[in-house]
Amino acid sequence: MYLDSYLWVQCVEHTEETLSYLFFDCPFSQACWLFLGIHCDLSQDFLHMVLQARQAFGNSIFREVLILAGWGIWCHRNNIIFNNGVTSFSFWRSCFERELKLVTLRVKPVLKDKINCFLSSLL
Repeated sequence: MYLDSYLWVQCVEHTEETLSYLFFDCPFSQACWLFLGIHCDLSQDFLHMVLQARQAFGNSIFREVLILAGWGIWCHRNNIIFNNGVTSFSFWRSCFERELKLVTLRVKPVLKDKINCFLSSLL
């Protein structure tokens, strides 16, 4: 498929959008992971990077946080492209928190408590 541009819309660096760049290398996505306390060692291959990040995160809700943070980055990207949105950390954060709160409606009470504790720990 031909697009007018394959540059990543959230960055001023005019870098080609790849999955790796979109979710991990971009300064915006790095700020998202840092906010959540997830360190991504970009020198490793994807699997080892995620395994190391999970171990360092030290919380059993890592999978939920990882998936919803990535989903939020993707939705934010689409908002910029299709709705002429602007790069906004607060937009991403509100999307992430809203989606994580929705997860609490479907999980066991022990996981719900961990998610709520994690959400309350975010500044």
